[in-house]
Amino acid sequence: MILGAARDIFERIARFADRHSPQTLFARALIIIVVPMLLLQALSAWWFYSQRGDNVTNRLAQLLVRDLDLLITLRSDFPDDAHRAWIAAHAAKDLLLYVSFRQGYVRPFQKPEYFDIAAREVGGQMLIEIQLTDAEVMDVLVPYVRLTFGSSFAYVLAQVGLGLVLFGLAIWFMRRELVPIEHLGVAADALGKGRDVPDFAFSGGTREVRNAATAFQTMGIRLRRSIQQRTEMLAGVSHDLRTPLTRMKLSLALLPESPETKELGDDVADMERMIEGYLAFARGEGDEDPVPVDLAEILEDVAAGARRDNANVEVGWRGDMDVELRALAIKRCLTNLVSNALRYGTKARLQAIRGRTSVEITIDDDGPGIPPERYEDVFRPFFRLDESRNVDTGGVGLGLTIARDVARSHGGDVALAPSPLGGLRVIVRIPI
Repeated sequence: MILGAARDIFERIARFADRHSPQTLFARALIIIVVPMLLLQALSAWWFYSQRGDNVTNRLAQLLVRDLDLLITLRSDFPDDAHRAWIAAHAAKDLLLYVSFRQGYVRPFQKPEYFDIAAREVGGQMLIEIQLTDAEVMDVLVPYVRLTFGSSFAYVLAQVGLGLVLFGLAIWFMRRELVPIEHLGVAADALGKGRDVPDFAFSGGTREVRNAATAFQTMGIRLRRSIQQRTEMLAGVSHDLRTPLTRMKLSLALLPESPETKELGDDVADMERMIEGYLAFARGEGDEDPVPVDLAEILEDVAAGARRDNANVEVGWRGDMDVELRALAIKRCLTNLVSNALRYGTKARLQAIRGRTSVEITIDDDGPGIPPERYEDVFRPFFRLDESRNVDTGGVGLGLTIARDVARSHGGDVALAPSPLGGLRVIVRIPI
């Protein structure tokens, strides 16, 4: 029970630290470096002042008392005037104590067998007055260098300076180690958005970073190879399927018209539409490269294409529409979505809004909509709400699948929501 409570406390502390700590690896690494360094500086300062500082100060005080005792003994053994000057000279030269003698009292003299002593600060130094005889006082001026082991300000300044130097070196090494990770992140982001990623190699950095870069390059090569193989395979499939369909259409054209040939011709046309839809889905992004384009022009082209069939389509946008993407793929995606909207409704609204990190394109219609619990089902290939599979009432079930495939090839996604027009809203998000 105690272990469970302790584990719960540690988990709460960890969650609190994770919520309030910086989100970048560089900042967290700096905290890992700075916090131990500050603790080390604090502990070293405490030990220096509380342990070594006190010991050194006590020893300096004991040495001063010993030197004062020596001066008192010398003056007691040699009380004549000639030795008084000799004592003062050697005290200044050998003991760094400035001694002078005068007649008078430190305070009212009471017990001749004891020395009366008084001390006060004078001009940044310590002045000690010692009553030697009934009428003679020895004044000893003690510089603070005899009482202290150095300036505390100089010690603190040295500690701070050394800490800053070490901190600067730590930042330099940390930035040097994180640069390959940042490059790898940029490359992964570009690959996720469907953009070309040039080959790169890390001559420096840690072994783990180099291994991650190598694995990323291998992954990119495999993805490009897979897409190329899929495209080449589908090109062959397209040729193989179109050839018999063409022969069937030619044979039907040579036959006399009859209800049977008409039904067979309709079936061939339906099969051709289904194959075209499948190939459009399987082609995906193809060989098209992302380039900077004006998304507003694409929106206008999609709306103009729908209006040629007398469709009611509104179009609008807000913000800068210059975006790097695959123009043909996005146009195909939006055309499919607008066609779906007009197939089930009488009005469609096509809008785009540029945000800080993405462009959001919405397609609204006034049709019957889709139940929220079926939102994810309609993205499955060949899935249709109309179970009759009649292409005249719902296509082949690839429109939303192709749209999501195109959006995800750009690093974005497609989502569904209720429309303000009463039908369905399709939201296409493309990162920028």
